[in-house]
Amino acid sequence: YVPLFPWFGAVLAGIAAIKLASVTGLLARLGTWIPGRWSNPLTFIGRHSLAFYLIHQPLLFGSVWLFSQVMPAAPQDKEAGFLPACQAQCEQQRDSKFCTSYCGCMLDTLKGEGSLDKLYANDQSSVWKSHLADLAETCTAATEDQMQGGQQ
Repeated sequence: YVPLFPWFGAVLAGIAAIKLASVTGLLARLGTWIPGRWSNPLTFIGRHSLAFYLIHQPLLFGSVWLFSQVMPAAPQDKEAGFLPACQAQCEQQRDSKFCTSYCGCMLDTLKGEGSLDKLYANDQSSVWKSHLADLAETCTAATEDQMQGGQQ
């Protein structure tokens, strides 16, 4: 579900609130209200709203960036990202039962030899690619044997 106009509900609520305020006479009473000296900063900001907007935006972005440097997001769990990516790639050619077992085998093997970080380091060497191909062959054979054993 993707809403066509996601903020249209807020617009309609605003229109209804103004209509209600107009009918009850609230707008007329607010028109005669004279605020005290406490409203001078708000009046100043209102008269200089473009300058306020242009100044506060970089300050806000800078403070969010500074906060992100002090309190960075937690690193993504590589194991949690590996399984869905592996299964999505595998299910383009095989069924989901095979892919669940195959991707589990690949993850266990990569974790067992401590090379999961190397996989995410995007190593493009021919030795690493050959090693991955060997692991894929081994896990494919093991998964097919497991599935054959389960069918008998």
